[in-house]
Amino acid sequence: MALPYCGIDFGTSNSAVCIGSGDIVRLAPIEGEAVTMPSAIFFNAEAETVTFGRQAIAEYLYHFDGRLMRALKSILGSSLMDEKTQVGDRRKDFRSIIGLYIAEVKARAERVAGHTIEQVVMGRPVRFNDADDAADARAESELRAIAQDVGFRDIAFEYEPLAAARDYQSRLTRQEMVLVVDIGGGTSDFSVVELAPAGGDSRILANGGVHIGGTDFDTRLSLGTVMRDMGYRSQLKSGLEMPGLYHHQLATWHLINFVYTQKTMAGIRQLHHQAADRSLTQRLIATVESHAGHEIANKVEQAKIALSDAETATLDLTAIDPAWRPQIGREALVAATANDIQRVVDAAVATVSERAGLVPERIDTLFMTGGSTALPGFEDAMRAAFPQARMHYGDRFASVAFGLGLAARERFG
Repeated sequence: MALPYCGIDFGTSNSAVCIGSGDIVRLAPIEGEAVTMPSAIFFNAEAETVTFGRQAIAEYLYHFDGRLMRALKSILGSSLMDEKTQVGDRRKDFRSIIGLYIAEVKARAERVAGHTIEQVVMGRPVRFNDADDAADARAESELRAIAQDVGFRDIAFEYEPLAAARDYQSRLTRQEMVLVVDIGGGTSDFSVVELAPAGGDSRILANGGVHIGGTDFDTRLSLGTVMRDMGYRSQLKSGLEMPGLYHHQLATWHLINFVYTQKTMAGIRQLHHQAADRSLTQRLIATVESHAGHEIANKVEQAKIALSDAETATLDLTAIDPAWRPQIGREALVAATANDIQRVVDAAVATVSERAGLVPERIDTLFMTGGSTALPGFEDAMRAAFPQARMHYGDRFASVAFGLGLAARERFG
């Protein structure tokens, strides 16, 4: 019997795994029947348990006492990896916390495969860090060490957009010049690939990326809407603008837990006394006191998703303030994310023109994957930048994982 192998897409927002044995690969259901699982961990202080994915988010939203952690991938390569954070009555380092999640994904894949899995191709963004090569290399090294810690013996890496290209290649009937566009939770990644149908020769011309993704769009939308209702960019009695550090932390998934300290609360109360409109900072105090930051972030994220189809979305934040039901229009989302979208499109164009040495008109197909490709305004911006290209959507949440499974088959099958 051939030993099983897998490809793991450890994402900022969601993760997925493709398992294989011999020539057969398939996406593994790792949370019920779903082939994706939110990259979330909840340390339940009441039950003294650790839960993952949708269950983790549900337990947090049901107001169990504990600690929710999301967007853990964003910590790789950063200075936070060297720090410890309070979880219940213990302090845990982020390497072990990320390891808990990767180990759970591995265990669930093994239950589906019916066998221990020791061979893996892990996905990675083209750039973990835009400007720091050392941090970028450190992030991959940290992820490799974590994979080893949880029991993988043979570990390889592949750029996430190249993995998505493998998925698209499996459907091709003729040669094409393809720009793979993978807009994930933490990064936007691109590969220019001259693809031949499966079995033919293909060429990788260029890879590129920028550290902007779905969680950044969440942050922008939050700062532009609900954080304004909590005093962001409002005035102090002195006429100065209120400092925005605490609002930025509350609006950023992987920084929310850092707000829940006595020092931070003391700083917020000081701002409250200096605020021109204390009704706004009272919401900020209530949010931090009730540890409701992730609940707000989750509702902002859901509003962002809803606004891909709807013109408006209403957030129910009455648990914090009985009168707080902000309505967000699609135009607010477009305005909040416009600059980031333009930076993503500029990075895509630079990957084609500067790295691959091609004019945009040479691109036959834009292969789009990643949940944030559905963001209003993004598709139009990409069509304007690549007017001759056809647009093809893969599975927004599983194309990368399936491609990593194909890469694992090529290497280990």
